[in-house]
Amino acid sequence: MFDRIFASYLVETGKLTDKSLGEIYSSQEQKRVRLGVIAVSEKLMSIEQVEEVNQLQAIYDKRFGDIAVEKGYLTDEQVSRLLVLQGNAFLAFMQSVTDCGAMTIVEFNEALDEFQKKYSFTLANMEDLKSCDNDRIIPIFVYDQPEMIQKLCGIMVRTLARLVDYHVYIMKPTVSTTVDFPAICVQELQGQHRIVTSLSGEIDGSMFDTAVGFAGSENVVCDEDCMDALCELINCVNGLLATEMSSRDIDIDMDAPYAQGTPGSIKSEEILTLPIIIYGKQLNLNVILDKDYTI
Repeated sequence: MFDRIFASYLVETGKLTDKSLGEIYSSQEQKRVRLGVIAVSEKLMSIEQVEEVNQLQAIYDKRFGDIAVEKGYLTDEQVSRLLVLQGNAFLAFMQSVTDCGAMTIVEFNEALDEFQKKYSFTLANMEDLKSCDNDRIIPIFVYDQPEMIQKLCGIMVRTLARLVDYHVYIMKPTVSTTVDFPAICVQELQGQHRIVTSLSGEIDGSMFDTAVGFAGSENVVCDEDCMDALCELINCVNGLLATEMSSRDIDIDMDAPYAQGTPGSIKSEEILTLPIIIYGKQLNLNVILDKDYTI
């Protein structure tokens, strides 16, 4: 994730161009491959086993390696070896930037220092970011939010990374009382907590691309299909959250999700909006916890 976050900063500050970034990403892709692909190439898992684990990731909020070990397809030692073979995405990005001649290593590190200062990240934050481990990165952006919101944001981003766009990344969240939207999909959870989860964006842009990535192009051919797919995505994410909460004796019931394909506003006393960049376009995750709201 951090490779994309930092790449966006480099383009924003004029240190890289969109054209050079395309070349860098192409080079980087040759340096980093999905864990399941490596497992097949190393003859540690079959294609069928990899597909099964990928499908289970849509049900359980777990890493590929953790599920593969639980199923008996891999050992902990084999997962560790595969992770080494997979490499670190940020290091692969840095190598690609310098290999392409877009920046020297000195210029790259200077830009990294500037980035840290601009966003007031600590040294520990930077180490977490450079790990490219979503479980370490997401809390940096929502550290000041209630645990329930942190967990929901984490599940949403991990689900998108696993099922839609491997290169999804997030930006600094905002807290407001009104969020305007071109289109929106919403689901409310009730019980010991009232949680309103919504995804908003351009229906012919980020929302459509996300829907296609989640449900497949054969199942998303019109705006209605798009909204249905995103409602199902929210339902899956909230289902994972509700399951985790139930294991802690926190009861949560899920209302049916619904969509509005026309512009409007969602209003509440406090709305967290987490910008998610997916396929290069912004999709907003809006969360309201234990507050009344109107749309």
